[in-house]
Amino acid sequence: MKRKSEAWKVCMAWEEAAREAGATDRDIEILNQMRLARGKKPVVVPTIREYFLGWLEANKPPQLSPSTHTRYTSSIRKFLSFLGGDADADLQALSAERIEAFIVHEAEEGLAPKSQNLDLKALRAALGKAFKRGYIKINVANTVDTKPAHSASKKAFSLDQVRRLLDGAPDDEWFGLIYAGYFTGLRLGDISRLKWAQIDMERKNITISPDKRSEKRPRPLLELPIHRDFLFWLKGWRADVKSRSHQPFVFPALSQKSLNGHSGLSDTFIRQMDTAGIPNPPLRKKSSAENGRGRDVKTFGFHSLRKSFNTQLALAKVREEVRMKLADHTSPEVHRLYTEPEWVELSAELSKLPGLFKD
Repeated sequence: MKRKSEAWKVCMAWEEAAREAGATDRDIEILNQMRLARGKKPVVVPTIREYFLGWLEANKPPQLSPSTHTRYTSSIRKFLSFLGGDADADLQALSAERIEAFIVHEAEEGLAPKSQNLDLKALRAALGKAFKRGYIKINVANTVDTKPAHSASKKAFSLDQVRRLLDGAPDDEWFGLIYAGYFTGLRLGDISRLKWAQIDMERKNITISPDKRSEKRPRPLLELPIHRDFLFWLKGWRADVKSRSHQPFVFPALSQKSLNGHSGLSDTFIRQMDTAGIPNPPLRKKSSAENGRGRDVKTFGFHSLRKSFNTQLALAKVREEVRMKLADHTSPEVHRLYTEPEWVELSAELSKLPGLFKD
């Protein structure tokens, strides 16, 4: 009886070892024979395609935020398309070299390093689960290096440019959207889908969970104070909107539009800049390669309002830790990308130059 018990423990240990270290086809065959002898279902190692598509299905919202799931879906489908028929091989056959080749292919297609890194991040996330389940020996995506983040960065609008955008806004909703962008520093998606239920006029704050927050590190809802000018506009706009319909969204029409695409909010805003007479040269041009999937990156975009928000706070000498809270940043390094520190420093130094006339 003791020997039988010890033999059983050996079998259990083999199963655990196979799961932790990954297994060959012969290992899986032996393991399944032992499992069947114990009345358990056999272990089935999925193909690359089966695993990745299954992982996407299992991680639909609320497991991942809607935007993250959409981004990961795009990355994984591109990867499976790149693999072609090889995607039907066992998951264990996936190598770091194939993933590296995919990233090189993305670069040749004109995608920026930041986009390449996002694709790699999606593969790492999916394969991380496969490693934990014992489907693979190591997460091969973790052995592929990310690209240096030399991606083009939007510039902040000057106050005069913000005024010109407001003056040229095509309607009241767009005026409010731009106004909110400057006075809250929130991203386009968060503002366009903002609801009245998230706004407390009495406490003068907005309660929101920014869409870009990491799912891995849950944080309390962001409570953002409302600037007095934006609060004044909100009160007037609320009375106007409520008189026409019981709309839950602050911006009823714009909340129904997509963010991307020619008719999306982002590109529409870019065209409004042309109307306002604001030059917007490209920071990075789309690849000239045939069928290149990259895109032109402009100097300014709606995100420039977020940079203006942070830069103007820095110019007003608001402490960095306070600015980080208002911008919902957890990293000082990331936050400094939004403040154009060189401009802030130059402005501060120039203010030391004595004036010619008394106030």
